[in-house]
Amino acid sequence: MIDVLSRDGRIVSACAAQEAVLGLVPGAAAGEAWSAIYPLASRKRLEGVFTETTVGPHVVTLEMRASDGARIGVTAIVTRFTDPEQGLCLRTVKWPAGGALGEVATLAEEKEILESILAASDDAGWCMEWDEPVDLSAPEQEIIRQVFENGPHWRFCNDAMARLYRTPEGKNFNALPVHETFPRSPENEDFVRRLIRASFDVNASPSRDLRYDGVFIEVENDVRGHIRGNFLYRMWGTVRDVSKHARRAAVLREEIDTLEAILDALPESVLVVDRDARILRINTSAEELLDLNPDLLPARSIDDLIELPVPLTEIFAVAGDHLPGHPSGLYPVLLRNPDRPIRAELAARCVALRETDCLVLSLRARLGPVSQGGDLASLTSLRARGQ
Repeated sequence: MIDVLSRDGRIVSACAAQEAVLGLVPGAAAGEAWSAIYPLASRKRLEGVFTETTVGPHVVTLEMRASDGARIGVTAIVTRFTDPEQGLCLRTVKWPAGGALGEVATLAEEKEILESILAASDDAGWCMEWDEPVDLSAPEQEIIRQVFENGPHWRFCNDAMARLYRTPEGKNFNALPVHETFPRSPENEDFVRRLIRASFDVNASPSRDLRYDGVFIEVENDVRGHIRGNFLYRMWGTVRDVSKHARRAAVLREEIDTLEAILDALPESVLVVDRDARILRINTSAEELLDLNPDLLPARSIDDLIELPVPLTEIFAVAGDHLPGHPSGLYPVLLRNPDRPIRAELAARCVALRETDCLVLSLRARLGPVSQGGDLASLTSLRARGQ
């Protein structure tokens, strides 16, 4: 069954076999509106072919309406063409629904639905294939070479992918070379190496890609691979631009490095402890003063190193009541140095680290010998100094 349909909604011609199936007299269909033989849903499907990016052939499922009102399911191969007199038209070649052609139409419709979902997504989606499949039985470095050199090309990329990489106006991202946005570089070789070791099944794997405006961007990829017989035929996934986060992370790392350098350069000894008396952080001056190996820090408590005049809970309470702009009170303490005890003064301030209450302790050694009675007296005099 064959007919020709014009874009203005008219039937240009219909073959005798089609008219016979529909119960029409020969020549009755020509000049009629589409609605004479196609229900609304089928008309909408045919109208959609006029807007397809390719002329076809397109395999679609349709219904036709017979003269007695009966519906006849058909599978149609539709091609768009330009008629010298009628202008843009569709030629439909139809068979009764069912059989292998019906399965093709179902698959074509499912493909169209999936492509529509991907095209409408704001997530950049892609699928890459190779002219020659990648041999995954080869050594790792050879697999990496093949990924970049075995003729990689885009099988499908959505509009979000084209926007992400700043595709030039009028260019089809799917037709552009892969290496223009995914060049072979040390970063991208590492990316492929991670894919190999994860059997091409990864989430949030970083790579460094090149946009068409010449700017490198840091991206994260969720990737899956189609492997058959130890050969990689294609891989696909989604990609996210994390350049802003990467830049922010780099700034934060630089700030952290600066603060750590300042902390370690302080002439005063500084420790950070939590309410359980665990030492969380210590600077270089404190390591030297307490003769403490930083590798043993997780196993040490402040009570192992410093003899406090009052319980740590009381120091927490006093530090918590400290008024900004007022000097901190000093606690006379005794450092339990392995060679000899050392007298020192301790100041404390509260700080919240990851929602955990902590104390920042500053220690300053005091000159002079330690006498047991004198130091006990100085510890007892603590409260007389406003503590």
